Amino acid sequence: MADRDPSLAVPLGRPQTRRSTVAPTIVVALTLAVLLSGLYFALKSGTNADVYSNDFNVYYHAAREVLAGRDPYQNSLGEWTPYLYPPLLAEVLTPVALLPLPIAAYIWFLISAASILGSMWMLSALAGDSEQRAIEPTARRLALAALAVVLVLRFVLDTFNLGQVNTVVAGLAVAHVFFYRQEKKTLSAIALVLAISIKLTPALLLVYHIAKLRLRFAAGCAALLAAVSIASFLPFGSPVTAFQTLVGRTIKNEQGYNLADGGNQSLRGAIERLIKNTNESTASDTTGYRRPADTFTLLISILFLTAAIAAARSADSELSGIAPFFCCMVLLSPLSWKAHFVILILPIANLLFRTNGSTRSRFLIAATLIAAFALFNLTSPRVVGLAAAEWADVHSLVFGGEAIIFVASVAIALRRKFGKQPHVC
Repeated sequence: MADRDPSLAVPLGRPQTRRSTVAPTIVVALTLAVLLSGLYFALKSGTNADVYSNDFNVYYHAAREVLAGRDPYQNSLGEWTPYLYPPLLAEVLTPVALLPLPIAAYIWFLISAASILGSMWMLSALAGDSEQRAIEPTARRLALAALAVVLVLRFVLDTFNLGQVNTVVAGLAVAHVFFYRQEKKTLSAIALVLAISIKLTPALLLVYHIAKLRLRFAAGCAALLAAVSIASFLPFGSPVTAFQTLVGRTIKNEQGYNLADGGNQSLRGAIERLIKNTNESTASDTTGYRRPADTFTLLISILFLTAAIAAARSADSELSGIAPFFCCMVLLSPLSWKAHFVILILPIANLLFRTNGSTRSRFLIAATLIAAFALFNLTSPRVVGLAAAEWADVHSLVFGGEAIIFVASVAIALRRKFGKQPHVC
């Protein structure tokens, strides 16, 4: 009998042909799902650029204002739908604003969806990275990163539905961590500065680097941020006026948003609702509920930030050290609508990557994630109905889910200093 060609041999239990086609099939199916769902979410922006349908209409209108030679703050789409961000987002979107609204909205969805998918890949590459650079993701790590998205799925879908920028900011913030771990510090700084220039809260990550004594890197990021900010305001006829409008409208809340509103699931909102519910004599006075800060909230915020700094100093990995600061972006912001909680994809992924530790650690992490999933997703009006969802918002249940993720993230980081370090995947 002739010898068999060894190149044709297939090891037992390893169906090579089937295995090699599974991954491409999944990628094709996922791509088709994203492209088709984009048609649905793009329709949420409507067809009339002069009428508010969702938040993308505000960005689109602001970009068209920039194209017309005005700053994005002069003319709002509506009284309660002004442009609230630094001008860079409007300026970057000017090429998209040249297109009809439905096409522009579809492109915006693709950018948003790509940000989430990119975040999953980058997080899986960062899994368990304590001493080495980020590595090539494995199927298991990708699955865990995808599970992190599932835990914040309500907020991801809300972002798509409302045409918001949250997934883009989250993607840039994750990219900042990924590039830094890859020792590509210039790209890391650019990603962070872009995130801050779109939404101010990622500036908290500068505090993380200062806590890690990366003073040169933090100073470089601050200098680049100043340069980008100045450059983004200069094209307008009165850049100082535009800057003052941004500060007043967004930072000082001169727009007049009621921070005690149930939709605001930040620390500030939770405290104001607690005060409002326990002091009925002042419940009709909403003046205090529109101030971005008060002494009590500031003191508690300092405690949270101190805990995050301690965690950064003790953490065994970049992911573990920075996770509490990602929590602080929505926790310490005066105004955090529920869709903003997309940013929690990183701290949730960090917890999922820690499930190879002791039985006790696995139990505590699993309990935290199950509780967070319930508080985040099962409080949706689509699940429990409008009345129950409003009750959950008034009682700050989404804030509670974020708070336990923050506590778990800090505890994991501090274990290196105060206890046995858990294994990572």
